[in-house]
Amino acid sequence: MYKVIFCGTPEIATAILKSLEELNLQIVAIITQPDKLQNRKKEIMYPPVKKYGLTKNYQILQPLKVNDMYEEIKDLKADFLITCAFGQFIPKKILDLFKNSINIHTSLLPKYRGGSPVQHALINGDSQTGISFMKMIKRMDAGEVYIQKAIDIDSNDNAESLFIKITKLAQSMIKKYLIDILDGKIQGKKQNEKEVTFAYNLTNEQEEIDWNKSATEVYNFIRALSPKPGAFTFLKQERIKIKTIRIIKEDEIFIIPKIALIPGMIVNLDKEGIIVSTKAGFIKILELQREGKKTVSAGTFNFPNSPFKIISLFTKFSQ
Repeated sequence: MYKVIFCGTPEIATAILKSLEELNLQIVAIITQPDKLQNRKKEIMYPPVKKYGLTKNYQILQPLKVNDMYEEIKDLKADFLITCAFGQFIPKKILDLFKNSINIHTSLLPKYRGGSPVQHALINGDSQTGISFMKMIKRMDAGEVYIQKAIDIDSNDNAESLFIKITKLAQSMIKKYLIDILDGKIQGKKQNEKEVTFAYNLTNEQEEIDWNKSATEVYNFIRALSPKPGAFTFLKQERIKIKTIRIIKEDEIFIIPKIALIPGMIVNLDKEGIIVSTKAGFIKILELQREGKKTVSAGTFNFPNSPFKIISLFTKFSQ
């Protein structure tokens, strides 16, 4: 029975850990990110992997930097390290402690190396993404790929629904291929460095909607960040998260104000939502969330201090 250390943090990593338990492996420890303070009450929030690990009495390590726990990891004498959505770079010094280290990456490598491949696939309007099982080396997501499988991205997928589909794919691949990879029966293949692209984690500032893009681009951006963390915009200096939208079809009829349209301009309202102009085309906001409030239907939104609702702008500089 192989002894394994698992590294992971969010919900998808929890699902992967559960799949590993179904194999003939001994999970000797899990490594996850440190706890965080959540909301205004400063409540401690455990990473999902830790929450699950506590129910199974696993040894749990939560280093600020994984290299800080080199000795503890070494003493566990594990055969393999398996990671999925851990959120830290693992140095070669740690990798050298194992027979092999396998990362379960949520893209079709060499496309989208980095921490947010699912979001970037949606932002870019890709028709497919997938899962890659790869050997971990000292460069980020650059190791040999053992196996990868593709999955279609539906036009209605957001980050949440796509993660669910990808998780199921990864679980089926673990069951079918992982033991053969650990046994050395499946050999890795080098990635084509000429085809490498990157998907770095988005900063908070990069989560703001750019209305100077087309309706399709705005739609893809919002669904890539839905439901969490949520793409945001501003209305009269108030930060508002836009959770769900749809693209207005060419044959839809609605009143357009007889003024020059500006990207981000609210051009119509109805019970379903808010119609907004973009650089090319219109979108309708269906659900939104004001600061400190719950997500609501955009059709019920009460515009603050705006007698001329249809000329309000969703922009940081609206007055």
